[in-house]
Amino acid sequence: MTQAIITYIFVVIIGFLAIFSFVIGIEKMIKVILWNYILSSICLAASQSIVILIARLTQTPDLTFMGMSYKTIASFFTNGSTTIILILYVILLVLIYKKSKIRIIVPMDEASKKMLQIILVPLTVISMVLTLQIALMGINVTNIVSIQNLATIISTNPYIVKFISLTPVWILLHGIVTIIITSEFKISIKTDEISSFPTKL
Repeated sequence: MTQAIITYIFVVIIGFLAIFSFVIGIEKMIKVILWNYILSSICLAASQSIVILIARLTQTPDLTFMGMSYKTIASFFTNGSTTIILILYVILLVLIYKKSKIRIIVPMDEASKKMLQIILVPLTVISMVLTLQIALMGINVTNIVSIQNLATIISTNPYIVKFISLTPVWILLHGIVTIIITSEFKISIKTDEISSFPTKL
């Protein structure tokens, strides 16, 4: 796969995420941004848990579980850890998107909502890209050398390399901007109505 194709795919993915973010609206964009912080923690914990599991399995490679040796199981998790974490992220994101009962109330006029939507689209895209990067790299997402190596592997395009290399900065800025913007929102939990029974006096 040539670098031009990789760059094209990267741009298409970003464009798709931007269109998706714009279409789902302000409330769901805020949900995606907030929940991505939790999902990134889950992906990071899952990545490290798999590393610990592999280390434990390799200590006793000759033992078996359901007919498979620990060595074989360790090899499976070593080769498939990234795929497992990506699948976990997508499943949890879909479940949250579909099942979340958090309702966001935005006390603004239509003009302010349009401006907020324009601001939230890049924030939503960056939140998903950063979480995917955490899912791919695990704890190495904070390692500058690992980030730069990933950037040079993915593309030689200087803009893409610069964007990936500045991952820790994007995480910091994204978090600060998100806190500032969402501090103006009223968040309520949508719950099912519970029928109340009259009490005797």
